[in-house]
Amino acid sequence: MEEETTQTPGKGKGRMFAETLGLLLTAAVAFVLGWFAQVLRANSLASRQQAEAAAAQAAAVQARPVTVETARATLRTMNPPHTAMGHVEPIESTDLRAQIDGTILEVAFKEGSTVQAGDLLYRIDPRVYEARVAQAKAALAKAKAASENADRYYSRISKVNKGSVSEAEVDQAYATMLESKAAIAQCEADLTNAEINLGYTSITAPISGRIGKSLLKKGDYVAPSMGSLARIVQTNPMRVVFSVPDKDFLRGARLMDTEGHVATIRAQLQLADGTIYDHDGTLDFTSNEMDSSTASLPVRYSFPNPDQLLLSNAYVSVLLSETEPKQTLAVPASAVLANATGDYVYTINDEGRAVRRIVSLGAHQSGFVEVLSGLQEGEEVVSDGVVNVSDNSLLKVVNPAVAQ
Repeated sequence: MEEETTQTPGKGKGRMFAETLGLLLTAAVAFVLGWFAQVLRANSLASRQQAEAAAAQAAAVQARPVTVETARATLRTMNPPHTAMGHVEPIESTDLRAQIDGTILEVAFKEGSTVQAGDLLYRIDPRVYEARVAQAKAALAKAKAASENADRYYSRISKVNKGSVSEAEVDQAYATMLESKAAIAQCEADLTNAEINLGYTSITAPISGRIGKSLLKKGDYVAPSMGSLARIVQTNPMRVVFSVPDKDFLRGARLMDTEGHVATIRAQLQLADGTIYDHDGTLDFTSNEMDSSTASLPVRYSFPNPDQLLLSNAYVSVLLSETEPKQTLAVPASAVLANATGDYVYTINDEGRAVRRIVSLGAHQSGFVEVLSGLQEGEEVVSDGVVNVSDNSLLKVVNPAVAQ
């Protein structure tokens, strides 16, 4: 007996909906994959076209000449000065002090003026010290009179019959004569001391230079314990003290060994307003030890100062250069470029194209740079428009440094 299969209407509709949904999802995935493939194909085509355009542009750039100017590598005098900060000091300076007590009768100078050695600066009331000199002279005269009397007495007593005087009396007369001579020496020393103190009543300039402010005026009481009365600073010549780094010292030492004298190094000064001082300096002192904290050597130069432009404690720039520098190979600084590998310039080959040349550089001065290696004298380098040049660029030289 056959059984009949009965299908529920709800289950049939669900199966049909699932199948329809699967077909829709499959179609959607296929559409998305197709669209994505088209996008990738379009991007690849665009990238290829961009690369081809860049290559064509690079080729066009290589084919289009770059307008430049050139210069020749020539021998020039490259002597850039080494610059150091210098401190101006006087060769001599002194503080005026009173050696005695007294009242100031006269201040015989103008503050800030130039004085000469021996000029009267202060005068202290001398009356007390004149009196002491007179007393010392009187005491010396009295001692001389006593000494003369003692000499005569000893001369007489030593000639008397020995039976009339004792030896003790003769010895006493001799001792008195010696004491009188010692008294004369003492009085002479007192007189000298009194005359020295009298001389201290006139305070004179021990050196020539510019005197500063006076701390006392006429009528003030002065004593040695009061310290400095005024200060004199020598103004001509002046010293400039600075430090030279160890590398520059070694370079200068080798230069002096080669030339045989210190005059191979020129010392100039740049003042605070940027002007160059009219007078060169001469080496005055070189320390025998390096400063361990700065790896530099203290050096001192002496400079004439007739116009008194150099003042004590001022700061100036010291410019050290060679007196007779040698010529070295140099090119315009505008011709030099740099990248991670170092400095380089562009030269021109026979086809008129740029050739990169690695160079080693030295000193810079006045728009030129010293070339230590990488170029030969007379070679032509691109000096203007070099920023638009690349390796193997075709060049159009508008003012060639080397005649074609």
